[in-house]
Amino acid sequence: MPVELERIPAQQKLPPRPRFKRWLLLGIVMLLAGVATTFLFWKGERSGAAFWGLATGLPVVLWGLLVVGRYFGYALLRGRCVKKNATTAARYRADVARGQRFAWLIGEVLINGLGSASPMAHEAVLAKKPLMMPCEPVNGGNPVRHRALAATGEMADREAHYFQEVIAHVQNLVALLPPTLTCYLAVDTGEQFSTLPSLLQKSVSHPLVRISEMTGLEILDYWLDCHYDRAAALLVISAQLYENPPEDSGEAISVLLLTNCRLKDIPDASVKVHRPQMCRDGNLDRAFERVMMWSGLEKTALKQAWTSGGQMASGDIFSKAREAHAPGLKADKITHIDTVVGFAGVAAPWQALQLAARQCLSDSEAQLIVTELSEDNRQLCIVTPE
Repeated sequence: MPVELERIPAQQKLPPRPRFKRWLLLGIVMLLAGVATTFLFWKGERSGAAFWGLATGLPVVLWGLLVVGRYFGYALLRGRCVKKNATTAARYRADVARGQRFAWLIGEVLINGLGSASPMAHEAVLAKKPLMMPCEPVNGGNPVRHRALAATGEMADREAHYFQEVIAHVQNLVALLPPTLTCYLAVDTGEQFSTLPSLLQKSVSHPLVRISEMTGLEILDYWLDCHYDRAAALLVISAQLYENPPEDSGEAISVLLLTNCRLKDIPDASVKVHRPQMCRDGNLDRAFERVMMWSGLEKTALKQAWTSGGQMASGDIFSKAREAHAPGLKADKITHIDTVVGFAGVAAPWQALQLAARQCLSDSEAQLIVTELSEDNRQLCIVTPE
């Protein structure tokens, strides 16, 4: 489940301390009232212990009982409030610690024009040079800007073409894991590649445990919560192929392997993928604040960002949140992936994560990923060098 600090109740204000001057004034009033009342209604000689005890002793005793009761009640209320605040503070610290969990990126493969075999294309993204080309829809109509994968033909044939390639990459990545390490499998492909999970579980020698069907970076969010107490790995496969591509779209297949522990044979230069932050209420400012909190970065430490989907790079909401929580992130350091290779649908968050991780390894600087899958589903994540 996502870490939502706003669900934690606010700290309660301590009850006001009794004001002794007011109670002293009340004591004087009670004493005068007791003396006056006794003098008016006392029948007999106005002297002796009984008279003065009733005139002065009784008001003082009543006043003392009221004062003791008031301070005792204050002590109970304060103790209860302090206890609740301590519980709230402990819950806040625990949730922040849970929010600051992260995973190590062990390996990744990106199948599209920005793949590891195409460093020129990666440079094109940084240079913001569009790689999309006109594509005619299958059912006819005007050409659209689109970045397709190499395989052509019917959708079933294209999927079959990439099945073997994906399985080969998965086998190479999983071979990096110790045999005893539990590996969870998440397939984020929408309605495509429906038989891929069963094929992987049959083809890969390392046991793969399928986890709940989710989409985008919420898979990582869920895994960090539910499978963090024991050493484990997460294998994510995301793919987006278009039969009728929309304008400014692109196809991509992403394969990522992450662990929640440091593996002995992995090189020292690696990338930490911090907990992502989901933004479903439109409050991007709060989401930006939280994702910075999860990474533990100072405001000035964030220098580069990767965006995909919608108008995140040029939107006023994103600009205001960036200026408030990451003033060191300048507009010219925000790379909008869609203008180069198109929006990759369900694979967009993972493609952005991979590109950011590669750049993080290259320049050893933290990278921000912001993906808008829909108007009510924005996903933020930060990767940092180890």
